Amino acid sequence: MKRKSLERVKSDLWERLRPEIDSATLAGDIKKFLDQHVGKSVRHVNLANNIARYLTQKYSVSDRTTGELRPIIEHHSDDLDAFLEGIRSKQFQCVLNNLDKLPHINEKPRRVRPQTQAETKQRRRRSKRNYDRRRSSYREGLIIKQFGSDPIFDLVDLKYVSPESPCLDILFKGRGVRRAGTWDSLENLFGEDRHTFPKSLPSRRQGRIRLHYADAFIECLIHLLAGRAGRKQWLPEGDRGKLVLGRMIVRAHRFSPKLATKLIEKLRPYL
Repeated sequence: MKRKSLERVKSDLWERLRPEIDSATLAGDIKKFLDQHVGKSVRHVNLANNIARYLTQKYSVSDRTTGELRPIIEHHSDDLDAFLEGIRSKQFQCVLNNLDKLPHINEKPRRVRPQTQAETKQRRRRSKRNYDRRRSSYREGLIIKQFGSDPIFDLVDLKYVSPESPCLDILFKGRGVRRAGTWDSLENLFGEDRHTFPKSLPSRRQGRIRLHYADAFIECLIHLLAGRAGRKQWLPEGDRGKLVLGRMIVRAHRFSPKLATKLIEKLRPYL
C-alpha cells in the first residue's frame, strides 16, 4: 500500500478531526439569524455572504457537533492529554539537543575599571563634557528671544502689538521647571549654563527630580542682572533690556498680580 504524503495526512486529519463549514452553509445560518433578530429583508442575503466570506478568510469556522475531535476530548481526555504531554517532552528535548545551534545574544561589553587615579579623573571629565554637550541644545535664551522681539503689525486692528511670550507662563501659574535639559528649564529660559546660577537655589522634590519655582527664577534673574556670574552682561543694555523686563512684568500680572508686584520691587534698580 502506497504511503500517504505528509501534506495528505495533515489534510485528512483536519477533515476528520475538525472539518470546516463551507461558506454557503455559514452564509445561510447568518441570514437566518439576521431574519430572526432584525427582521426579514432582501439585503440580508448580500450581507450574510459578505460576513461569511470575511469570517472564513480570517478564521477557521467549524461545526462543534461534527468531526472526531469533540468525542475524543469528551471520552478519551486522559489519553489525549498524555499524548500531548509526550509531544511537549519531545519538543523540549529537541531544544536541549540543539542549544549550541541557537543564536547567541551579544552581551554588552563590561566597562573596564580604571587602573589609575589619573584615568578616573579623565573619564569623569569626559563624562561631564558629554553630559553638557547633550544639554547644550536647551540653551536658547527664550526670555530675551520672546520678550525682546520687535512688535508685530496687526493687519486687522492696523496697529503694532507685542508678540506672545509664553515661555514663563508655567512659572507665573505657580508650577515648577527643571534646572536643565528641557524646553522650559532655567538653562533654556536664560540661555546660560546652569553653573552660572546661584549655588543653592530653592527647589522642591517631585519624585526623582527637583523643580524650581518663581522664587528660584527671580533669584536667578537678579543674580544675572547684577553680574554676579562673572561673565558678560546677560541682558542687552539700553531700551531693549528695559523692554524685556517691562513685558515680563506685564505678562506676570496676567496670571498673578502679587507676583508682578514682587517683580517690580526686585527689578526697580534695573528699570
